[in-house]
Amino acid sequence: MERYQNFKAAIYCPVSNVIDITDLEKFGKQFAWIEKHVKVGKVYLETYRHGTTIEREQMERVIAFFRERGIETAGGITTDGPDDGEGGFNPLCYTSQTTRMKMREVIEFTASLFDEIILDDFYFTNCRCASCIESKGNRSWSRFRLDLMREISEDIIVNPAKKINPNVKMVIKYPNWYEHYQDAGYNLEDQPKIFDALYTGTETRNPMYTQQHLPKYLSYFNMRYMENVAPGRNGGGWYDPYECSYNLTSYAEQAYLTLFAKAKEAMMFSLGSLLNSEFSLCIPINGQIFDDMDAYLGKLGTPVGTACYLPYHSHGEDYLHNYVGMLGIPLEPYPDYPKDANSIFLTESAAMDADILNKITDSLRNGADVVVTSGFVKEATKLGFQQELCNVTYTDRKAIVDSFAYSNDGGICFGGREESAKAIVIPQLEFKTNDTWEIIAGLGEDNSFPLLLKTQYSKGRLYILTIPDDFGDLYHLPRKILLPIRQIFFKNSPIHFDSFAKVGLFLYDNDCFALHSFQPWYDEVKITLKNGYTAIKDLINETTIKADKENDTMVVRLRLAPGINRVYQLTRE
Repeated sequence: MERYQNFKAAIYCPVSNVIDITDLEKFGKQFAWIEKHVKVGKVYLETYRHGTTIEREQMERVIAFFRERGIETAGGITTDGPDDGEGGFNPLCYTSQTTRMKMREVIEFTASLFDEIILDDFYFTNCRCASCIESKGNRSWSRFRLDLMREISEDIIVNPAKKINPNVKMVIKYPNWYEHYQDAGYNLEDQPKIFDALYTGTETRNPMYTQQHLPKYLSYFNMRYMENVAPGRNGGGWYDPYECSYNLTSYAEQAYLTLFAKAKEAMMFSLGSLLNSEFSLCIPINGQIFDDMDAYLGKLGTPVGTACYLPYHSHGEDYLHNYVGMLGIPLEPYPDYPKDANSIFLTESAAMDADILNKITDSLRNGADVVVTSGFVKEATKLGFQQELCNVTYTDRKAIVDSFAYSNDGGICFGGREESAKAIVIPQLEFKTNDTWEIIAGLGEDNSFPLLLKTQYSKGRLYILTIPDDFGDLYHLPRKILLPIRQIFFKNSPIHFDSFAKVGLFLYDNDCFALHSFQPWYDEVKITLKNGYTAIKDLINETTIKADKENDTMVVRLRLAPGINRVYQLTRE
């Protein structure tokens, strides 16, 4: 059967859905409707969830059904228990011997059926029972849970599975909440060494009406982070339709960004939901997305962007990277310091590395540009930031600003003034005149407050970007203020990018790029071509757009439509 060339379309089937497949003829008609739209290459069939385990005979019938249609089958397990009446999720207590015995039993049963098993992203613990409190001892809850889940991964999950089936491939799916993994026992440092592969949660749903922080860029950013955690072993991206019915473009954008990040598989959760009338439109939407993107994904190289450093088990300025990504700034995250990168972006979480200042100074000596946030300055003050790098201080004072000035001469004078649509609250940073330069400022009464500072250090440049108290207020910065902010992230990019906020720019190492507007209106973007490029080729309709010469630069102006992908390659005509 025909499949997609650049990725595999997969569906996750919770155990209740699999148990409900009692009439194979009836289900065959339902699944035929899915296959009419989506070239399904793989299904993950769950054996356990919420305390329910499937019977072997039933699972074997369903496995046979899919295999007869040439569809790969893998196992799935959700490590949670029945509803306890308290609300929230119900992950398991892993200090309980009963839990350990049950999980070993489920793992061994599943390994006897499948050569690949994925753990849904309930493989964490938030238990504070008497047993866990005693086992924790003097450790922090994070340290205790990291140690506990490393032990469980080896002794209860992976080793028992491989004893039953030496060929089984064990996969751990990591959730979208990467800043808080360690607090619930997701051990991103050790678990990928224990498991054969990992999988990435790319669910972003409704970016505002949700208890998570989910700017759309996270669907791309988390995929790229996991790619760099376990190069070559990230199985794919997993998204769902929940909280997306308010705007089906919001659902589609999860798939778009998952695939722009070069996922090997696009996992649709879940079989039962996608067959439900509430979410049935998601199937034809996915089918069209997959057909459209498969036509050009193979022409895109490896994603590139400004290197970010998220140390293992770190947090701080939670999910800020995704708000910055929504400004049209491509980012490439790493769990280890990107010492060879020529452009580096560090948020507060990077300051949890006790040696971070030495790493920064090495980068600057090698000619890199390093951008740090106001939150990083605050946290790194404890490490000697002012003594080692530059004398900028994070104060307890705030400023409310709705107008901004920018400098065209490196900080000597301001050359223009812009107003934002709303006032935003920013922390006040203090700097030393003529030692550090104010490139952008928020304006007060006979006063100004740094939004972007710059200082030179050896061969490199150190920039400090002030972050509003509400990260989403970055979207309200005027376009002329966003332009110099973007430029400091684009040191060796083949283009400069000028646009409104809430637009995604995805760069690739073969001089290809994609654009996606998250705004609900049409608007124009300006792309300045560098490195001798004079035109861009549209990889969707195979047309070429020649650049116009403006003030000795080659410029292309494009009108972006809401929610529509534009994909190009730089050329020389």
